[in-house]
Amino acid sequence: MGLAFTGCVSMQGSASAEAAPKKTAVVELFTSQGCKSCPKADDNFAKFADDPSVLALSFHVNYWDYMGWRDTLATQDNTDRQNAYRNSFNARMIYTPQAIINGQAEVNGRDAGAIEAQVAADKLTVPVAINRLDDGRLSIEIGAGEKPKSPVHVVLFYFRDAVTIPITEGENAGQDITYRNTVSEINTIGMWDGKPLKIELPASELKRKDVSGCAVILQETRDDNSLGRIHGAAMFKQKAPVGF
Repeated sequence: MGLAFTGCVSMQGSASAEAAPKKTAVVELFTSQGCKSCPKADDNFAKFADDPSVLALSFHVNYWDYMGWRDTLATQDNTDRQNAYRNSFNARMIYTPQAIINGQAEVNGRDAGAIEAQVAADKLTVPVAINRLDDGRLSIEIGAGEKPKSPVHVVLFYFRDAVTIPITEGENAGQDITYRNTVSEINTIGMWDGKPLKIELPASELKRKDVSGCAVILQETRDDNSLGRIHGAAMFKQKAPVGF
């Protein structure tokens, strides 16, 4: 995950962030095209991707690539993010499909009921919005909240939705699987200290990177680089389809 603080920052108010439709939960799915247990989780995930109150992102990992099929959407950053969660939960290993809710709970991604229960039980508290300005910039507006005890990173994700991949080898050979909100790039673009914050980015980056949109989360990080609670989240999705 890179550090790409390339926007403008101001300490202006956050009325727009508070007025925007609020994301109440973040669901992260760690998945792989080469894992026979993942298609059911990918199918379940589509429900959360279509829920306007949930920020749902899928992260394709690369550690199953040796099993006969190289995941065409996997990145090392995605795998590193899952390993950071392994440290958070003091787990001995990582696996797919794994779902993480609000950075606080992990469940098997095939268990839609368990994901739904966690989404209902734990809500995000800080308003965040992403709006496109008339001059072509994206304005990320973060509201005020309780001052965090741990450092909180503003993390930007670029994603594609939806991508259909014909899998010809490996455990899922013969299947055409459509993946939703697949993360292609992760960058830390700032820090949040509980005060209102605005960050502006060029919307042209979406076209240049050939992605459907971007998402932002506010997430605690720890001294050992493990990941903690997510306090707020927002998504911006382009109306026009992108190529892939």
